[in-house]
Amino acid sequence: MSVDSSRRAAAPDAPTLGTLALEAGARVRVRRKAFDVVRSMGGGRDLATRVAAEVSDVTRWLEALPDPARLTIALQPRPGGLTLRFAFAWNTESVPAWPAARRPATLASAGYRDGATRVALTYPLPHQVDELAPQRARDVLAARSREELVAGLQASNEALQRSTAEAREASDAKARFLATMSHEIRTPMNAVLGMNRLALATDLDPRQRDYLEKIELSAKHLLGIIDDVLDVSKLEADKVVLERGELSVTQVLDTVSTLLATACADKGLALRVEVEPDVPALVEGDALRLRQVLVNLVTNAVKFTDEGEVAVRVERLADETGEAVLRFAVRDTGIGLSSDERKRLFATFAQADASITRRYGGTGLGLAICRRLVHLMGGEIGVESVPGVGSTFWFTARFAPLSPGTPSRSPSPATPAPGDAGLDPALRVLVVEDNALNREVAAGLLAVLGLTPAFAHDGLQALEALRRERFDIVLMDVQMPVMDGITATKRMRADPALRDVPVIAMTASVLESDRDTCLAAGMNEVVTKPVDPEDLAQSIRRWARAAAERAATNPESRRDEGATVEPRPEDPTAAAADADDDPLAALRDLDLLDLERGLRFTRQSDALYLDLMRGFLDEERDLPERLGFARAAGDHTLAERLAHTIRGLASGLGTVELAATAEALERAYRSGADATTIDAATAALCAAHERLYRAVDGAVPGRLPKT
Repeated sequence: MSVDSSRRAAAPDAPTLGTLALEAGARVRVRRKAFDVVRSMGGGRDLATRVAAEVSDVTRWLEALPDPARLTIALQPRPGGLTLRFAFAWNTESVPAWPAARRPATLASAGYRDGATRVALTYPLPHQVDELAPQRARDVLAARSREELVAGLQASNEALQRSTAEAREASDAKARFLATMSHEIRTPMNAVLGMNRLALATDLDPRQRDYLEKIELSAKHLLGIIDDVLDVSKLEADKVVLERGELSVTQVLDTVSTLLATACADKGLALRVEVEPDVPALVEGDALRLRQVLVNLVTNAVKFTDEGEVAVRVERLADETGEAVLRFAVRDTGIGLSSDERKRLFATFAQADASITRRYGGTGLGLAICRRLVHLMGGEIGVESVPGVGSTFWFTARFAPLSPGTPSRSPSPATPAPGDAGLDPALRVLVVEDNALNREVAAGLLAVLGLTPAFAHDGLQALEALRRERFDIVLMDVQMPVMDGITATKRMRADPALRDVPVIAMTASVLESDRDTCLAAGMNEVVTKPVDPEDLAQSIRRWARAAAERAATNPESRRDEGATVEPRPEDPTAAAADADDDPLAALRDLDLLDLERGLRFTRQSDALYLDLMRGFLDEERDLPERLGFARAAGDHTLAERLAHTIRGLASGLGTVELAATAEALERAYRSGADATTIDAATAALCAAHERLYRAVDGAVPGRLPKT
């Protein structure tokens, strides 16, 4: 072996065979490459073994560098033959201060000096080399060894696993975010729609009624957008599973016609529905999702049609599988679409053009949702259109045919036959809800049905009430302090005396996973907030019939009625006449109360404000103790729910400081803040709570006046 430790580059005519990177773990690979290169050049085994050992020795020394060194293998002419040259080069900045004792013997014998950035080991080949040898050596260096292939495959698998985990984590985070946002948005929306409907049922002058009806339309529009966003997210995450129950095509079409009849009449449009005779009367499928697609398509047809008609046609297509393949077509005489507009129509957030959004509104989510739902139903969706003439949106779907009387594969045990429109006033309903405003909304909705409910503020109160007296139906909120609705329902199902009491969940969480959690806990049905009065009425009618049948078959199950947990809140305006001229006089000068905001919350009713404030002060007086208990027990979920509840109540009543500090604490728990941040937020909330109670008790010693 001869050694060249100069900085001089190889001779220009020295052909390079290849270059290897000397990253960590490269020594074994480089050793094999060096051995194979010598053998490919015609060298003997002894020479190849010696070269491989010396090259490996230097490589091991260079593997410790933070930046990979380089090994260039080349042929160098010499008189009478060739020299095989292994040139090592590295970055000056990355060279550590290696002790001389740690340098390989190969370098020591070569006279390596500190600060060098290059060294070359040269080996004269003692034989003639055939002309194909250099190409063989290049092939050896270019070929990937088994170790390289395994390492590359392992690296690819690890990268794929990391990407999959990151995607799953991002998807889960999005689902958690949407679940939280859904609850946060739907809870106040429940109050908005509920109070608005109660107001519409009162005596109003025409202008007031017009205002409230517009509020109703706007609130429903906002709720529709929320539903669309959540649907897109669930579909993208493959969280939507179609139900397989009995489906009547004509009944679905009748529902769609009823829903859109008013919109058509307002625009002077005719709405026609045609069903071919060979369409089966009953099929097995998801009626809700089929109706969702049809409502979306018919709504669009009505929206984009100013005159003429909208027609819905259903026919059966030939199919050899035995399934019922149905084709639904929605035709309109509206503005039509160009070919370019049709190409991007079913993409998420797509609109035909910007002017469509300005003129007609919409988010562009509806058709994207339809496309995904249709694919889940095993079909396709498309459009045929001529600008200025009209459009025909069509889709196909596959269903298993059913004969009348044939049960579906997954009959719902939670679907008793609906009863008559009227309800027995003696029906005992327990509403479990921690939010005072939502309790009042529930009372108003049930009053329309002729029912007077009892109330519990949390799951623990509900269990105590159910064990003390008989109730036919329980309307259960899910997120509550002290004990949530899921836990309370599980305990009911574990109690033989309460096992069969119907539980209807009322929740602002609308993700499929939330619904599954409710049903898995033993709840019989889920009603989504904001509560639609008709949906609630239908649910109660279904389970009232079930309760009546249970009572008829087991009369002993009807317990003696005791005192109501909490009677239905009386109308605070009924007693307002007995109050002072200004029942809020004692509170108007308190800086900690924004009475104007609070009175907007109660529709300018002084009596209602006092009623809610009195209940608020009674119920939340021990909030600091409950927060302290949750903190000491490490129960972050309970503490977050306490902050969540107090925030909503305090904000509505105009106690702005208390609401702000509660929001800060809720946000700290939700974001996983450290203990110092949580303790500081808790202290701020407790201080605001103390200031509020001291101020109110000081203004009105003892208790607020009862109205």
